[in-house]
Amino acid sequence: MSTAFGIRHFAGVVFYDCKGFIEKNKDSFSGDLLALMPTTKNKFLNTLFTEDLKMMGKEQNNKKSVTLSSQFKKSLDLLMKTLGECNPFFIRCIKPNEFKKPLMFDRELSCRQLRYSGMLETIRIRRAGYPIRFTFKEFVDRFRFLTSGIPPSHKVDCRNASDKICQDVLKNADYQLGHTKLFLKDEQELFLEQERDKALAKKILILQKHIKGWYYRRQYLKKRNAAITIQKCWRSYRARKSYLVIKRGYLRMQSLIRSRVLSQKFKHLRAHIVRLQARCKGYYVRSQVQATIKARLEVKKEQKALEKKYGKEKAKEMSEAKLKDVMQRLENEEQEILRIKEAEQKKSEPVDESTVVDDVFGYLDDEDNKGNQQQPNAFKDLPNKKRRKSEAVMGVPLAPEDNEDLSEFSFQKFTKTYFQGNVTHQYSRRVIRQSLLPLNANGDKAAAIALWKTILRFMGDLPEPKYNMMDRDNTPVMSKITATLGRNFSKTKQFQDAMQQENGDMNNDVPNKKLVSLTLKRQDKMGNEIKQRLMEEDESVDSYGSWLDARPTSNLEKLHFITGHGILRAELRDEIYAQICKQLTNNPSKSSHARGWILLSLCVGCFAPTEKFDKYLRHFIKKGPPGYAPFCDERLRRTFVNGTRIQPPSWLELQSTKTKQPITLQVTFMDGNTKTLMADSASTAKELCTQLAEKIGLKDQFGFSLYVALFDKVSSLGGGGDHVMDAISQCEQYAKEQGSQERSAPWRIFFRKEIFSPWHDSQEDPKSTNLIYQQCVRGVKHGEYRCEKPDDLAMLAAQQYYVDYGSDMNPGRLTEQLTQYLPQFAITGDKPVDYWHQLTMQAYKKSYYVKENAANLKVKEDVVSYAKYKWPLLFSRFYEAIRSAGPKLPKDQVIIAVNWTGVYMVDDQEQVMLELSYPEIKDVSFKKSEKAFTQYITFSTLRNEEFTFNCANSEDIKDVVQFFLDGLKKRSKYVVATEKYKPSGGAFTLLEKGDLARLNVDHSGETLMKTRWCVGTNERSKKEGDFPLDSLYILPTLSKPPADILTLFTKTDLAPRQFATISKGTDPTEKAHTLQQFAAEYFRESQQAG
Repeated sequence: MSTAFGIRHFAGVVFYDCKGFIEKNKDSFSGDLLALMPTTKNKFLNTLFTEDLKMMGKEQNNKKSVTLSSQFKKSLDLLMKTLGECNPFFIRCIKPNEFKKPLMFDRELSCRQLRYSGMLETIRIRRAGYPIRFTFKEFVDRFRFLTSGIPPSHKVDCRNASDKICQDVLKNADYQLGHTKLFLKDEQELFLEQERDKALAKKILILQKHIKGWYYRRQYLKKRNAAITIQKCWRSYRARKSYLVIKRGYLRMQSLIRSRVLSQKFKHLRAHIVRLQARCKGYYVRSQVQATIKARLEVKKEQKALEKKYGKEKAKEMSEAKLKDVMQRLENEEQEILRIKEAEQKKSEPVDESTVVDDVFGYLDDEDNKGNQQQPNAFKDLPNKKRRKSEAVMGVPLAPEDNEDLSEFSFQKFTKTYFQGNVTHQYSRRVIRQSLLPLNANGDKAAAIALWKTILRFMGDLPEPKYNMMDRDNTPVMSKITATLGRNFSKTKQFQDAMQQENGDMNNDVPNKKLVSLTLKRQDKMGNEIKQRLMEEDESVDSYGSWLDARPTSNLEKLHFITGHGILRAELRDEIYAQICKQLTNNPSKSSHARGWILLSLCVGCFAPTEKFDKYLRHFIKKGPPGYAPFCDERLRRTFVNGTRIQPPSWLELQSTKTKQPITLQVTFMDGNTKTLMADSASTAKELCTQLAEKIGLKDQFGFSLYVALFDKVSSLGGGGDHVMDAISQCEQYAKEQGSQERSAPWRIFFRKEIFSPWHDSQEDPKSTNLIYQQCVRGVKHGEYRCEKPDDLAMLAAQQYYVDYGSDMNPGRLTEQLTQYLPQFAITGDKPVDYWHQLTMQAYKKSYYVKENAANLKVKEDVVSYAKYKWPLLFSRFYEAIRSAGPKLPKDQVIIAVNWTGVYMVDDQEQVMLELSYPEIKDVSFKKSEKAFTQYITFSTLRNEEFTFNCANSEDIKDVVQFFLDGLKKRSKYVVATEKYKPSGGAFTLLEKGDLARLNVDHSGETLMKTRWCVGTNERSKKEGDFPLDSLYILPTLSKPPADILTLFTKTDLAPRQFATISKGTDPTEKAHTLQQFAAEYFRESQQAG
């Protein structure tokens, strides 16, 4: 039996099957109806839904059941919500065939689907009705252009306007007007749109026509105006050209006429001058002849008188000698007249600046002449290469530009404001009686007058002393100035107080005379400390008088005298610049003017003016001659940046002034290579070290410094702010003391490793490792670095051989090379070459690098690491200092050596008196006092000691030590508990006071300082935990500290530090103090006239 039945729908017959119909459409009873059942009074309904009511009570306690109707309602609501949020478009899909194949269209099937879907009926209804509907406002806004006289919709009745448009355009067409809308058919709407497009196109054509007309009219007017301008310019040019031709003709005619008139006047005047010259020359010759005859007659008369008294022969000799003196005097007077004439002629000649420099300082040789000079003993094997012309050099760092308007700061305004008396701002050849600027100290006033005379003589405006009352003196002028200022300053109350304080600190011992001598002779390190009022000026006046009048001085000595006062006396700097600027203002002599600018350019390279005169001097320089103004301006800005020099200009700076080009310096590396750098007067060691590191690609720059070598002396410039030209100037002054010329000083500059950092790693930078390796092997060869054991020296020789020749061992070649690897003092009769050959062969065979065939760089790294741990004191920075306060040392005069292991106090015999490791140093501080000779460096230790030293380089020491302490703390893995620490809520104590804790792998001192917490292990209890920074002290060390350092955190009654006593009387290396030695150091040199 068939259980199917069909239902005819509008789309066709749909068949359904009764089987399983109830199960498929089963739904729970509506909850609302079920809740309504208990309210009925019908018992049958109550009994019918009893079970359902019980189930309803249980379901209320549980989750509410979901019915099919609720699901359908929910889906329908969601659908309606989605439709409400969108703009739906209905698309009818038509199946083309029953087989789902492409390019097959069943016409009958498609028509049936269109018919069943109601599409045909919809189309028919649509065609019969008014499908197009507009609101009156929309219709007026869109189609009001089709009828004239209809304004916008907001100004008219839209319904009447819409009716008028339809009547005018559609005529009697079928359309309807509703209450709010206008109803149209499709063809009517299409017709309206077509008419609207036509109307708009007509309007647009009208607009285009007018806009194009306006545009081309404007273009035409522009071209017309341009043509008029061209015509005007061309006509003016043609007229001006004609005018210039006529003017040139008239000028030529005028010149011809004037030249004829002037030539006639000149010829007439020349004839008169020639006649006058002839008469003058005749008179001069006659007067000379008459003077000669008169002198001879007088000599004859005296001869006759002498013959009666002494005899003929002796009288004849005396008369001839007197006649010779008279003739010589007449000849000198004639030469003096000729010299004055030549000087007058030179005033009108053009001045060559390069020639003036040569005239001022004598002939300046080229730098290439230094090639054959004596080389320093320690670096004789390093080649002294000349720079090739094509070699690239690095330029001088430029000072920051200053575009400040200085037009208000004229030198004339400064003179009116600050000059004393009635002194003007213009050039003068008179000797001043007082300083130009107010000065407090009497010594400064005497120095100002001496400086004025020296500047006049330097510029050629004041003659030199005629008689030489002194023998040749090789003492540098800088030393004389320092001695003069030192003697004056030693009489001041400030100096006496300072000396009493020093003597008091020494417990009334005999004062160290060597210290006083050093202090007074090394004024270049005092800087601005010599600024006190002088108590007496007698010696100062005598010193300056002997300088000015004793003998003629060279221009180089005058330059050192002027710049030396500016360097040592800050209060005289403005005075010096004011005197130079005054002599350069309206100077009529071209030679004197050029000499003045040379002096100014050299002064601005040594010291800068004070803030009071700064802007006035910069304005004066910018207004100077084009050859010197930019050169001096750049020098002055560089001096402001890098600070005041401590030595006068060197010979190289005179060369730079001559050429106005930077100074060329050749720096030698320990591997024999050389690099050429450009420097100036203000260049510092830090700038040159940075340039060298960039040029050779050196990554690990720390610890590399510049060294200056002269003869057998080597001094370090460091890598800081010391001026390179100061060191070169000192070398030249030392060469002068030895009796040679400044330009012949055989100094050389080297780039070496001075100090290691505690965290130095040879593997980081191969360039750095190679340079240090070459320095080490060269130092071993020349005895700079010494090995105590022969085995160590043999191992170094074996490593050098492996680096040079690899694993190819040739005994004969090794024997030849041993003399190049070992120092000369190592090869003796007891230890000949064969002995060292055997030791080196044994070390070579036992070495790991031969067995593993290691790379050369690995061997160099081992040599560098060996040098770092073997010779820490030799890789140190040394500073002279005097103990000022703190625990007593065996000697008060010490040398502070700073290296990667700590700070050492060494005496002059290189005996270590005190060693402070970095874990032991708690703090380092620097203090600069207003008193003389008081720059202090203080080391605070964990023993609660404070060692205070007086040192001229205290700030440099503080920077280096603080850099090491900070770097070690950042990299440290060890901390010490400063107090007992127990976590809040913890059951046990993690740290006791004095416990050492090691930080975990991912923690360090740097992370501890940032986060203020760390994770580590207590070395005593082996317990791991989190520790706060407040309870810890970060030890500045990379290795586990010794036990004696840890005890400093727990013990309070520490025993005083014990020092080895050094007996002053029994020291065999210390020379006895004698009166002869004291006199040689402190007595003034005798000055005898004649």
